[in-house]
Amino acid sequence: MEPNYANYSYRELLEALESIDREAFPGRVNSIKARLATLDKESDSVSIRGDYKDISLLLFLISSVIGAICTWTLVKGSEDDLRQIVGALMLPAAPFLYWYYKKKWKIHAQDHFILNKDGVLYNFKGQEAKLAWVDITSIEYSRTRYHSTLCFEAKNREKNIYIDIEKFRCNQSMVDNFTKQKAIKHDVMYYKSTTWRGKKQVV
Repeated sequence: MEPNYANYSYRELLEALESIDREAFPGRVNSIKARLATLDKESDSVSIRGDYKDISLLLFLISSVIGAICTWTLVKGSEDDLRQIVGALMLPAAPFLYWYYKKKWKIHAQDHFILNKDGVLYNFKGQEAKLAWVDITSIEYSRTRYHSTLCFEAKNREKNIYIDIEKFRCNQSMVDNFTKQKAIKHDVMYYKSTTWRGKKQVV
């Protein structure tokens, strides 16, 4: 008995399409794609925007608190711990951290990316890059310990777009789902990869 795909969420449909045996159940594949197309029409007006994060204040507060705690334990404690000494140095360093990252944010203040029905728009340091979905050959969502990157590869490699989405204010799962949705619609290869102990693995 064929599942009732009308009751499936968009994510469940994507997962079903990824896991189904396409040769054994071609009818189900067509049913899933038809349902995805219906939902795609409903969400065609969706536009996702990511804006560059300003982390200067956050770093200032964290370094100030750690520095204050370590300084207090050094004053009250009987033994000097190297870690406490290093931590205490964060208190005078906090204003410099704030200044450095505030200056960096001013450079990137206008940086953003937009994903919509037309394609990808990326603004980086005043340089704008555009890529239509039909011109994209593959999409890779890559995760490492410190970065989550979206790579849009184009027919012309000079137009490839790399976005470190970890540096932007956005819902990463929404970006992932929306990108996967467009990849299916335009028959673009979409895959995830992760780096483990310096080795890249496709998930």
